[in-house]
Parts: sequence; C-alpha cells; structure tokens
Amino acid sequence: MGIHPDYAEKVYKEWLQTAGEDDEKAVIFYLKKDLDQRLDQLIDGFPTSTFHTIAIKTQSEPSILQHIVSRGLGLEAASFEEVKLAKNAGAPNKAIVFDSPVKTKQEIDWCHQNYPGITLNANSIQELGRYPKDFSGKLGLRINPLEDSDAPGIFNLSSFDSKFGVPITQKNEIIDACLAYPKITGLHVHIGSGIKNFQNNVNAVKKLKELADTINELRHEKLLSSRIEYIDIGGGIQFDNNRPEFSVKAFAEQLQTINGLFENYKIITEYGNFVHKTNSFVVSDIEYIVAKGDGNPSLVYIHVGADLFLRKVYSSLAVNYPVHGIYQNKTANKTEKYKIVGPLCFEGDILFDCVELPTLSENDQLMILDTGANTLSMWSRHCNRNIPKFVFI
Repeated sequence: MGIHPDYAEKVYKEWLQTAGEDDEKAVIFYLKKDLDQRLDQLIDGFPTSTFHTIAIKTQSEPSILQHIVSRGLGLEAASFEEVKLAKNAGAPNKAIVFDSPVKTKQEIDWCHQNYPGITLNANSIQELGRYPKDFSGKLGLRINPLEDSDAPGIFNLSSFDSKFGVPITQKNEIIDACLAYPKITGLHVHIGSGIKNFQNNVNAVKKLKELADTINELRHEKLLSSRIEYIDIGGGIQFDNNRPEFSVKAFAEQLQTINGLFENYKIITEYGNFVHKTNSFVVSDIEYIVAKGDGNPSLVYIHVGADLFLRKVYSSLAVNYPVHGIYQNKTANKTEKYKIVGPLCFEGDILFDCVELPTLSENDQLMILDTGANTLSMWSRHCNRNIPKFVFI
C-alpha cells in the first residue's frame, strides 16, 4: 500500500503554506517515513547477518542516498558515476557494490587505488583479467543460473543469451576461474526485475550456494586459503506485504531452508523498486484543458510526461500509476473522461489515454502516485526541460 491520496494532498497543501511565492509548475514529493518503513521491512525480514544495499539506478536523488547511508545500509552502483554518487552520499567503501557489466580497466584501477574494501562483481570471466592480483577490494563473479522467472520481457535476465553473468552451464570454466583467481570471494546473481513469484529466485540462490560449496571444497584441497565468503542475491522482486506468502519475510524464510546458506555465507541484497516505488508522488499544475467533442476524452496538459515517465511512455511494459485531481472547487458527483498529456514536443507524450476523474478545471492540479522508482533517476533531456523541484520530507 502506497501513500493515500488524501494524505498526499495534505502534504502538498502544507508544503504550499511554507513555500511562500511558489512558481513551480510541477513538484516531486518523497516521504522519508515511507522510505524508513520499507528499509525496516528489509532489515526485519532477513536474518541480522544480511547486508542490504539499495540500487542507485532506481532512485538517485542525493538526499535520499544520504539518508539510506545514515541508516547503515549500503548502495549498489550500476555505473562508475553511481559509485561516485555513493561516495558523495557518505557511503564507506565497504558499503558499496559496483555491478556494471562494462567496467573499464581505468575504473577498476581507480577503485583499487582509491576505494579499498569496495565490492566489485565481475560480469564475465574475461573481466577477471583486468584485476590486479593484489586487488584491494572484494571481488565477486556474476553467475547466470538459467533460472526462468515471471519478470516481464526486457527485464528477464536469465536466458542463455543474456548479457549478464556467466551461464551456470559453464560450471567447469567458472570453477577454473575461481581457482585461478583466488581473490574471488563472492558469487552474484540477479535473474530479473518485476518478479512476483520468487520461487525461481530461491532456486537460483540454491544453485549458487551449491556452486560456492564446490569451489570452497576444491580450494581447500589445493591448499588455497581464500574461500567464497559472500553470495549477492541481487534484487528485482515485487514483494507484496498484503499477501503473507509473497512478503519479504516469506522470501527470507524460504532462503533459510537452504541448508547452511546464512550460516556459511554473508548474504547481500540489492533491492530498489520495492524500496522506493510507493514513497513518492508528483503534483503538476493543469495548464490547459481542451475539449475534443464527439465523445472523445478532453486533453489535459500537465508539466511532466515522457521526461519523467520514460518506462510508461516509451516501453511496452504495463506500467501504471494512480492519478487523482487536487481541486479548487470540486464538482460534486460529476465525472469526465480525460486524456493526460505531457509537455514534450512529440505526439507520443501521453501518460493516460483515458481516465475518469471528477471534473477538472485549469485552476486544479493533477497528482500522480507511486512515482518513487525509475522516474527521476531516468530523467530525459528531450526538449531540454528543467527537472521539477524535489521535496524530501
């Protein structure tokens, strides 16, 4: 359950009273208490030995990253630029996981020289050759467990031709690499995003744990002192805490049925969407309402569109957001159908083809809820518009 629209409207109106002369056409609100509730659900749902990192790509606003770090959690970076965002947010090196699939030698060397203790998960066996033998951070290897999931389309990352990780069918090559590079102390897996049924995630983690056990046994036989110490289980699950069988706690309990997993390995997570999605909402002025007639929805022009909602507008994914009006003078019991369009200079900038709302006027505002994930961090520069004001309350 996200922010209730009545509460969101109350937050917006209270902010207006303190904002003074407000000429903002659109404002993004993000609620700290909702973020803390989500972080608490992760912390309380997993065993205390688990280390949670939050994916920066999902929500990169610096004040939010700083708050996450202040809570003692880590940050997961999908680019070197995000590593810098993590450092600027105050994250200690040991609390940063760097997972880019295209790390350059310069980026790896920079981390080695400047960020001792940082965790880098190599995306391929080829990447391993770029690490110095005395690498100062922790080194993991990403494995593709070939474990299918219900992740939608482009977010399903566990097919054989995926660009992410070494297919687990190359088990011999993986083991040989881990023997040749004793600096490898972790295995990483992430099978997709938008997953609702997490049983395949459990299966994937079980495969990695068995692989880690095998590697550690062989290292012991060969008198190698290093071992696989951590398993990074990624993120991507859309937990539903209103359904106990799909909650964070239920997932962690299933993981605990994997014999020796939490006892023998440090578990790292990388959740993003689950943490951020429902903590935020956007309010935009309604600039124009244009009637189209002949039973067609009236056009409602607002100040955010495909610039903020890239996945909704540009992809074929079933992305939706609750939408409500904030009214100056609400017309009782009268509704109309509207087509909500954004400010960008192309015809495809359409947020909602047809929504039914109590009758709107040009003095009203439109409020869009559940906007905390994969919106602001994906801001598009199409038409070179300014990013809306961000309020972290």
